[in-house]
Amino acid sequence: MNLAIRDVRRRLARFVGTAFGLGLLLSVVVAMQGIYAGMVDDATILTRAMHADLWVVQRDTHGPFADGSRLDPSIEARAASVPGVKRARPYTYQVIQREYRGDTMRIALVGLGWPDDAGGSLPIVRGRGLGQAHGEMIADASLGLAIGESLVLAGEPYRVVGLTKNALTSGGDSVAFVSVGDAELVAFDQPAEATQLERSRTVDRLRRTDLGRTQPSLEDLLADPKWRAPALASPPLAAVLVDADAHRVAGVRETMRSWGDVTVYSQDEEETLLLGGVVQRARMQIGLFTVILTLTAAVIVMMVIYNLTLEKTHDLAVLKLLGAPRSRLLGLVLQQSWLLGVIGYAVAYTIGELFYPMFPRRVLITSTISLVAPIATFAMVTLASLLGLSHVLRIDPARALEG
Repeated sequence: MNLAIRDVRRRLARFVGTAFGLGLLLSVVVAMQGIYAGMVDDATILTRAMHADLWVVQRDTHGPFADGSRLDPSIEARAASVPGVKRARPYTYQVIQREYRGDTMRIALVGLGWPDDAGGSLPIVRGRGLGQAHGEMIADASLGLAIGESLVLAGEPYRVVGLTKNALTSGGDSVAFVSVGDAELVAFDQPAEATQLERSRTVDRLRRTDLGRTQPSLEDLLADPKWRAPALASPPLAAVLVDADAHRVAGVRETMRSWGDVTVYSQDEEETLLLGGVVQRARMQIGLFTVILTLTAAVIVMMVIYNLTLEKTHDLAVLKLLGAPRSRLLGLVLQQSWLLGVIGYAVAYTIGELFYPMFPRRVLITSTISLVAPIATFAMVTLASLLGLSHVLRIDPARALEG
């Protein structure tokens, strides 16, 4: 007979309860690793979807994701004129929060350089890219918007023409794509009253100047809501994306690095900055909690197996007195530990399949996690059984003669 299985049957309720508790702990450990993997994938999927050879950002910044970046729009034309550049595209990035259908909707709004960049490189699963410069949007499916549905931003409706999947930021915000012009309209939108107050302040400043006193007709021009100052500069860009000939990327980068107002990053460098700046702290925190929970699970298994072994001290002494081989006695403890680990991991796997898709943050179970998790569980329960194994070795066969 299998002594381990026979002993488990005698204490089935406690054993199954302990295995279930272990499974809950393991599910949390795996979930935290999956959340971190999801954060890394979310952080890099947006940069990879743009398919840019070089990212041109404000000098001495790590923009546009890990740091703020403000570029003069003229850099787009300047970059396009560099020999070896096939295309230069403007890029803006901002996070907005709006009320929609009674819920709070948080959106990372990305501006694409339409018509050169209509979103053709994005992971669109339904619909199409941007077909016009104004009023259209590509949204991630996690926002809950359907094709043809409209979202009002800056007082104007933006119709959803395409849906992406898992286009998220490192913070878990869903991404929506519009043209750069529309993104600037949303960024600089303000209530009508605020606009009127700003015009009033401008008129007051004009009155205190010699120009305003000598030409009072300028006050009417400033107060006209249809008038815009032609001398004002265009809104800044977050970055300029550069596509270059494959054999000339290094030369293009060296040329742009000589400019005094920009910093140039490759695709890999941009991802490294993003992961090192935005995700690094979360990785350290998740790693710490993972270690704590793993140690907690190991201690629980160790104490359960040790207590089960203590309760069998007399039975084990009898087996020793009868000449049972040491390997069978040790196998009794190890088999129970492994059985506990198998049931616990099965519970964790079932919980993951049922509940991970409901988590507010994406839980990405990679092939590495799927491979390492059962191996780590097996190693943990094996090490946790050492205390019980040492007790088996110390049992005196003479204890079988005690009452």
